[in-house]
Amino acid sequence: MCVPPPRAGGSRRGGPLFPAPALEYVATVVVELGAPLDFGETPDGHHRVVPITGGTVDGPELSGAVQPGGADWQRVLPDGTTLVEARYTLELETTEPARLVAVTSTGLRTGPPDVLAALARDEEVDVATYYFRLCIRATTANATHGWLNTSLLVATAERTALQVRYDMHRMS
Repeated sequence: MCVPPPRAGGSRRGGPLFPAPALEYVATVVVELGAPLDFGETPDGHHRVVPITGGTVDGPELSGAVQPGGADWQRVLPDGTTLVEARYTLELETTEPARLVAVTSTGLRTGPPDVLAALARDEEVDVATYYFRLCIRATTANATHGWLNTSLLVATAERTALQVRYDMHRMS
């Protein structure tokens, strides 16, 4: 077994080598959803594609609109856990000519079987009863928001019948 030597300021056992990253709030994103396309059970799981029909972005670092035309490609595992991979476009409120941001969001939604079943039926469910987290990559030619190109973004999310809502944070 290859074990690296301990680093200055930390050890291999008993604690982290580095401080935990801080999170900086960027914006709240509301993604409007269309009716899912259900592929059913495939050899590698139950697949669905959920169209993205629009939405909003509102926060101290970003504001604008979610453009129609994206989609959330989902794989639902036998226990009801949903693996998500969404691709969509944001249009920023800016006077700069480069206004678009390409977003790739991957993550998972899981929880107790009864809660996941209620979500699958598009019932309203308390967000505290399930786990829905996202890792987000964003790219843009916009000079003011170029920091997006080199940032790791994370989010805590909520699923409703017609929306996914999440608070986006930048890891520092």
